[in-house]
Amino acid sequence: MRKTIFAALLGLGLWSCESQTASETVGQDATEPTLELVDSVVVESLAELSLGAVNTANGQMIFKDRFLKQFLLTAADGTILDTLAIKGDGPDQVAFPMEMAFMGDGLVVKDMSAEMPLNFFGPDFRKEKTGKPIAKGINMIEVTRTRVSFSPFQSQGKTLLVGTDANAIEPQLMAPEGQNAEFYDKAESGYVYDPTTDSLVRFNAYPDSWLPKKTRQWKGQALPYASALGEDGTIGILPRVGNQLFFFRWENGQLVSTREVKLSHPDRNETLEIDPLDQPFLHPVFSDLKGGGQYFLVEFHTEIPKAVRDEFRAKNENYINDPAFNEAFRKYRKAKYILVDQSGQSKAIAELPVQGSVHYFDKNDVLYIKPSSEVEKDYNVFYRYQVSGGAMD
Repeated sequence: MRKTIFAALLGLGLWSCESQTASETVGQDATEPTLELVDSVVVESLAELSLGAVNTANGQMIFKDRFLKQFLLTAADGTILDTLAIKGDGPDQVAFPMEMAFMGDGLVVKDMSAEMPLNFFGPDFRKEKTGKPIAKGINMIEVTRTRVSFSPFQSQGKTLLVGTDANAIEPQLMAPEGQNAEFYDKAESGYVYDPTTDSLVRFNAYPDSWLPKKTRQWKGQALPYASALGEDGTIGILPRVGNQLFFFRWENGQLVSTREVKLSHPDRNETLEIDPLDQPFLHPVFSDLKGGGQYFLVEFHTEIPKAVRDEFRAKNENYINDPAFNEAFRKYRKAKYILVDQSGQSKAIAELPVQGSVHYFDKNDVLYIKPSSEVEKDYNVFYRYQVSGGAMD
């Protein structure tokens, strides 16, 4: 069995906040969505934090440090309320709690080791139960600080969870001999979990009308993302290759297709053909799908020019560890975003209102952006930007 470890690293850059004001509105151009600065969240911590989960009902948030040694429960303004002992081998702990999401009054934490089950915690952060195994084998471990691979959604009065995972796929399909277009017909990376009945339903997350599957072209695993909108019940499925976002609803124990959206962004070069045997960073693959309340946020990274890569590789086969290549990596590979509403209308975000990265998109359609900085601070700051109700007008 082939095992792959992939780590997504956040780039760092210079940023200044002196010109930001509470009344600033970004994206007044008719071609861009409107983002309005709401406020900022300041968490007093020397550790470099990322935002793990937001409870829109009471404003509470969970922040985690890079090494998962510290989990801070905060109020809406960032005031630390408690330090949570989520990580560990105890009865109320999870071995590798990289991903989490608030669900009702409780918290769902995915264990990123071994069987990768979902763990359910009550309002007091005591573990109530562990769900069924999601993984069928360890095919790939993706360590991402700002992505959650599962999402709560509403269906017929019940709260369910939808997600995707490479390790849910049968290991033999991930072997080299399984790397062909037939993979898209067989691989079941998606799942819907019902916490009430403790049932796990698996599904093929490659939509039939996704172009590589439809035309029988092998474009690599192109593992899809899944996320859901707040109260709407719309589920989004986004394969990493191509330009298609698919909308579904969960009805009678299966996904029912409702809409297909063609995605575009001025900074996304759609003429590039991906080579499944080469590095994915040579192609502007999609890297995340976050579901808000009424909008999806699609993320992709701009490509590194093949000529630049080839120049470094000609000098050193181990070019990935070359500091100069890492500098070029940061120069060319930039995160870009597209907003898509529940009707399927989409608009590109040319630039974030502050230089940094999107850590979270909550169910009130608020973006949490952490600014980049090369200066060490004794606090962490996150800016909240509201996607306005007329963002697509």
